[in-house]
Amino acid sequence: MLTWPLVFDQFIEERLVTDVLKIGERVWSGARSTRREEQLTVPAEAVARAVASFLEPGGTGEAARVRARELAVKAHAAVAEGGSSHSDMRRLINDLMQANEASSTSTAVCR
Repeated sequence: MLTWPLVFDQFIEERLVTDVLKIGERVWSGARSTRREEQLTVPAEAVARAVASFLEPGGTGEAARVRARELAVKAHAAVAEGGSSHSDMRRLINDLMQANEASSTSTAVCR
């Protein structure tokens, strides 16, 4: 993923993609701002250079694609039955059902 944030949370998401998950690269390292009067147009050469570098065999894009595949395997394992996300969702559903039953019981007692 090549990043080119323009506004608000996109700058945070860029950090997540490039620095934390390591599945992307910045298109432009020049000055950036969320203020329209301070924004610069990214030169076409910078975009072309980033795309070429990212698609180059053995380049940063290849490492990012390998990392993305590794993260995909982990994500699939988490949502599969018995995985951490699956278990957390099941626990949340059970907790909500219990809360609903408790609420129904207390409402019936008050009547």
